[in-house]
Amino acid sequence: MESVLLMKGGDWCRAVRAASAGMAVVMLVSGCGVYGAAMTRSQRVLSQRRAPSLEELERAEPERGRAIRKAVSRTGLLLEHAKVGSVSGSLTEHEMKFEVSWKNEARGALSAAVPITRDGYFLTAAHCVNMESLTLVAFDARRRLVNLPARVVWKGEEADLALVHAEMQPLEPFRLADGSAIPEGTRVVIAGWSGAIKNTAPPLAAGRVKQVTGWRREEASGAVWCDVEHDAPLNQGDSGGPLLTLDGGLVGINSLLGFEFGGMWRALLGIAGPLDQPFAGYNGLAVCPDAGWVMRMVEADRARVR
Repeated sequence: MESVLLMKGGDWCRAVRAASAGMAVVMLVSGCGVYGAAMTRSQRVLSQRRAPSLEELERAEPERGRAIRKAVSRTGLLLEHAKVGSVSGSLTEHEMKFEVSWKNEARGALSAAVPITRDGYFLTAAHCVNMESLTLVAFDARRRLVNLPARVVWKGEEADLALVHAEMQPLEPFRLADGSAIPEGTRVVIAGWSGAIKNTAPPLAAGRVKQVTGWRREEASGAVWCDVEHDAPLNQGDSGGPLLTLDGGLVGINSLLGFEFGGMWRALLGIAGPLDQPFAGYNGLAVCPDAGWVMRMVEADRARVR
């Protein structure tokens, strides 16, 4: 104690600052650990809620449930920096089988893509793509599973949205709905490629719209879009997939998931909430582009490549 009392004023201040910095580092590391644990736990809880959320919808409205399952067979798989080993699949009125063997040649991503035209234009999330080394796997108009190189036509800077093209005729394009007109509480379904992709259809989940932002515009490109917040359980790998209305309309493109502070602690404790609200404090986000703007981008690209 005596040695501390005899320290000069400057030394004492430096010691206090060093101790404070050390404490801040400890708190930061501890906080990151808690947040990381919560995110890991939340992914597990959300994954467990996917099937029940859809089963509830199918029990309540079986015809719509079947139509949704049929609609998502159009969802493509987008691989980045991939060397595809083999692709095989079959599609019937009642069953979809899908098997892909692939290997990353470099650091890359696995995501989804949504066909919007009959000549191979797809929407996906901007954070899933770079400007090269993309492979698209999807069923074509003849119900054959194909894998083809894809190119990035446009990639948003503010909007988490990208337009890609592959030389194919997809099974059937989605029609783009007006996301800004969808009321709060509307029942929606998401599809994507989270989890295993061997012998499986795209995993599905159901939820409700929580809120919709107004239209936004990206100055650099002129992109027009709104954000649709929902509570359908969304996991990594679902990015770029469709957020659908119950009649199969394309509301938007899966973008990201987030947690309010209370949701993070619920995740850490493993509290998922009731089926019609899969995760209290959880927010899924989809980007809904203006249909007119998207088609202008498509027409401009068609003119360039003719």
